[in-house]
Amino acid sequence: MPKLRIEIAAADQIEAKRVQSVYQRNERIVKLDEEATDEAGKAGYTPVGRPVFVGLTNGDPLMYRFDVPVEASGR
Repeated sequence: MPKLRIEIAAADQIEAKRVQSVYQRNERIVKLDEEATDEAGKAGYTPVGRPVFVGLTNGDPLMYRFDVPVEASGR
């Protein structure tokens, strides 16, 4: 199943580390999951599963990274 990488801006480093720890405990933050799914839809893809949190970027601005499963047919 193809996946689309989505990046969402983090508010600040403290919040980003908190969010990362939530996902590392195999818990979810529904609002971020929904935002990642919405971004995949806005990019022209049809999401077909729950986003997977894959980590944080090292750059500035700090970003959350999600892989969103999408339909194989693409756009």
